[in-house]
Amino acid sequence: MSASSNIRRAEARDASALAMLFGDLAMLPFTTVAPYSGVAHWEKKLAEYADAACLPLVAFDGDELTGILLLRAYPNHIRRKHCATIDLLAVRPAYRRKGVGRALIDAAIAAGDHWLQMRRIEVIVDAQSVALKRYYASFGFESEGVERAHVLHARHYVDGTVMSRINPQMMPAPASKPLPIPKRPRKSAPLKITVRPATEDDAGAFAKVFSDRSASNGTLQHPYTSPEVWRTRLAGNVGTRQVMLVAIVNGRVVGNAGLHAVSDNPRQKHVCSLGISITHAYQGRGVGRALMNACLDFADCWANYSRVALTVHADNLRAIKLYESLGFQHEGRLRDFSFREGGYVDALIMARLTTSLMNGL
Repeated sequence: MSASSNIRRAEARDASALAMLFGDLAMLPFTTVAPYSGVAHWEKKLAEYADAACLPLVAFDGDELTGILLLRAYPNHIRRKHCATIDLLAVRPAYRRKGVGRALIDAAIAAGDHWLQMRRIEVIVDAQSVALKRYYASFGFESEGVERAHVLHARHYVDGTVMSRINPQMMPAPASKPLPIPKRPRKSAPLKITVRPATEDDAGAFAKVFSDRSASNGTLQHPYTSPEVWRTRLAGNVGTRQVMLVAIVNGRVVGNAGLHAVSDNPRQKHVCSLGISITHAYQGRGVGRALMNACLDFADCWANYSRVALTVHADNLRAIKLYESLGFQHEGRLRDFSFREGGYVDALIMARLTTSLMNGL
């Protein structure tokens, strides 16, 4: 088997072959796939990559499926549409070290460089695998940080090294202007802050918060999102593994925060992500801390999340200081993570682990 493998876009009809492929437990190391994932799982998984900007690729030797690569793009996330993530690369054991994986990665990179305008392609690999890190480095990927307890593998939580490949010729732009250094707010009477779950009726308030450029600059949102968009998002915010909250001062919504499972994968059900935004006039006045405390209470006391992760723009000093005070630790720096005010800006990975998980690492 060589790099001349037959490679094509994965289709729904491949779900059965993928279910059989990952029925072999030797396929699980160095991936996040759950064991014995059935046909329905793979039909649903492949549907997630239906957009033309995404690349679900499969390799064949004759009629035998020998490998798969899933490249996820962000076509509907306007500030990260220059990015893509390799969610999965796996090769049948009998075909490893025969060029199948390299052929799949070469095909994905070529598509990203020549047609899909992917400036940043990222991947997370087993932090203990020197060979995997060297392998991706041979394609131009560079290490950017380590996510602690990224995934459960064989009864142990395994760290993941974040790597990325930047193509500076794609979607060129300067570096984003740094955020202004926040001024310490003048002392004022303590705010009476109420935190409650968000509802569809808060759609207009969400749009108004993010219309404040300061609020948008600190997140991955933009200041021109309509209330209808937020109503749709809030209507879809159902389920017991996530929560969306708003902070109210004097009857007005002045901030919001959300905590969501990173995946429906059982090997990562201990992990959630957190996002937060506060309108400019109320930044530095305790609103963010009130929202963060409510999110962490949900994670610690009710949802049993043991890793709470977030990304924050590297120059958002006020937010970084808040997160540090709540036990979040720095794990890495992601280059050209998002597009802000006409240029690219890096982001920091930060995470907070529960004491019990920390003791088990």
